[in-house]
Amino acid sequence: MALLRALRRARPPLYSPEAPLSRRAPGPPALPARPLRLLDPIGFRPFSAAVATAPEMGASLFRGLMETRFPKRRPGFVSRRKRASLRPKGPHYWVKCMPGEPIPSSQPNEGSVQGRKEKKRIKQRKDFIMSVSKDSVSKLKKAEKRKRKAQYSVAVKRKEAERTERKMAAVARDRAWVERLAELKQMEAEKRAAMA
Repeated sequence: MALLRALRRARPPLYSPEAPLSRRAPGPPALPARPLRLLDPIGFRPFSAAVATAPEMGASLFRGLMETRFPKRRPGFVSRRKRASLRPKGPHYWVKCMPGEPIPSSQPNEGSVQGRKEKKRIKQRKDFIMSVSKDSVSKLKKAEKRKRKAQYSVAVKRKEAERTERKMAAVARDRAWVERLAELKQMEAEKRAAMA
């Protein structure tokens, strides 16, 4: 009830007895009011309030939710470029160190390194192992080289043997086919002689 009273107060009355009647001739009829333009809260598409009925509104809401043309931005590994207005002025701001100085590992060129501490620990462990046992590592490398060389020579010999076997099998097939062809020709000649 209070809402109805507030609406009645806000809307101007169509006719009030206190208002004086105009004696002028009636002018041209007023143009019909243009339909109110609203915005879809999801898709931001303007549509007419006269046409927007309840089911259509619901459909447009769901259409905005299920729109696949503009997918959501997924988090990426490379950071997006900052706006030009937020960039610092001048190239000297981007210089992290003077020419000739080593670049610190805490300030890499492209973004941040994922798992930086873990990679640092792995590198330290590798360096420690290499520094402690350089002689044993060189011996192991030589033994590994000899082993790989022996494996390579064995593989080469095996491939050569397989190639020789394939060639010999092809020659044997050719010989067998020549013999079979000669037998067939002889049989055909005997058949012709018997029929004549």
